[in-house]
Amino acid sequence: MRQGRVHPTVRAAVVTCAAALAVGFGSITAVAEPAASAPATAAESLRSADAEQYNGAQDALVKGRYDAGFAALDALATAAPDDANVAALQTFYANATADAAAVAEHGARLRGLSPTLADAVDRAIAVIDEVATETIDFAPTTDGPRTAIVVLGLGLDGDGNMTPELVARLRSAVAAAERSPESPIIVTGGNPQSGITEADAMQRWLVEQGIAADRIHTEPTANSTVQNAQRTTALAAEIGIENMVLATTPSHLRRAISDFEIAGSDVIGAATTNVDDVPDLPALAPTARLGMTVDATKILGIPRTY
Repeated sequence: MRQGRVHPTVRAAVVTCAAALAVGFGSITAVAEPAASAPATAAESLRSADAEQYNGAQDALVKGRYDAGFAALDALATAAPDDANVAALQTFYANATADAAAVAEHGARLRGLSPTLADAVDRAIAVIDEVATETIDFAPTTDGPRTAIVVLGLGLDGDGNMTPELVARLRSAVAAAERSPESPIIVTGGNPQSGITEADAMQRWLVEQGIAADRIHTEPTANSTVQNAQRTTALAAEIGIENMVLATTPSHLRRAISDFEIAGSDVIGAATTNVDDVPDLPALAPTARLGMTVDATKILGIPRTY
């Protein structure tokens, strides 16, 4: 895996992320923001497509019903040729079906409507395509306090206890923290159960394992991987982080890296308990990148519904 993809760094991402931050003592907590997003691109475009048709097209696409979704988008593009969101969706989902000619066609039309959004879509597609196939580095070279170890949350049990899968993520983070003793740890996750957020439960567990409390920063509001990426990127910028190592379930890793990088982070690798026994992560074919594509549209702020 490469060290430092060419894109805006986390330090710059704070100016384009909508999430507001509150800085406290010890841990730092991101303030909830209903529609946190990365670059403000889609919001600048004209919404002229019929809402019912647009929403139906989105509903079909996010479920992988491409024939219906593309047909609806084609009709929308004819009826509302100045709607950049429609062209952006056509470009994204053409890429998800490995239709290079359609990506070029729709991308060119998008660029004529909104060069800013076209740039964001092009970059997001490049990230998706690279992350889907690259070799993940489970022993990255960290940069002391400028590299954060980020643990992504997972749903808690009804009583607020963590699942074995979330504990496994934390164990890999502890191993990475021991290998990089100057790196801060960020835990991200909301979804409270019995008044306990995922981030709160993770922080408590880490302290019980001997991690210094002032080394841990919490982001307790994110309710999805997209929000993990957006809000952690903003928080990381506030505390001077320049790159990240992600701790999550192996099957979730490529999607998580894609989301974080599209949100503006520089992800240099992944955490594991044993660098000599890393998981096998097969490359994702273009048709297996639907989740990454859906997430990218959300991070760029393309409306899910009109």
